[in-house]
Amino acid sequence: MILDNKKFKNVIENTPLVSIDILIVFDKKLLMGKRNNEPLRGSWFTPGGRIFKNEHFQDAFNRIANDELGLNLNYEDFNIMGIWDHFYKESKFDNVSTHYVNLPHFSIFDECPEIILDKQHSEYDWKPLKNVVSNSYRFHKYMQEYARYILSKT
Repeated sequence: MILDNKKFKNVIENTPLVSIDILIVFDKKLLMGKRNNEPLRGSWFTPGGRIFKNEHFQDAFNRIANDELGLNLNYEDFNIMGIWDHFYKESKFDNVSTHYVNLPHFSIFDECPEIILDKQHSEYDWKPLKNVVSNSYRFHKYMQEYARYILSKT
């Protein structure tokens, strides 16, 4: 269910959002998009989005992959990284912070997938995992934590 702006603002002001991030690794590089929207407008971040009410999380995973990447992914090919809190001072709305309870998933691909750019991102790029971990001025701390996690598992 997609909420109108008034209801959505009320939700963001009063509750955490449950979301999924999709982390695709190819050739020791992480697929990232440059965000057009808050939170983190202009930052490199993994594709992801919130789970809608009455939507199974696997269905949300498939929707997000299709909408943001143009990919039909197999959920079973991904590993859940646990449950992570993400806190941001900004949101879609002025003077409203955002709290996500995030369920990030990662998979290592043998072939480079063809990505179809969506309107939420100005561009995509493959960023070396080691660079993401070591470059705190260029990558958000949540991206550094994700990259560090993936490197520890591979």
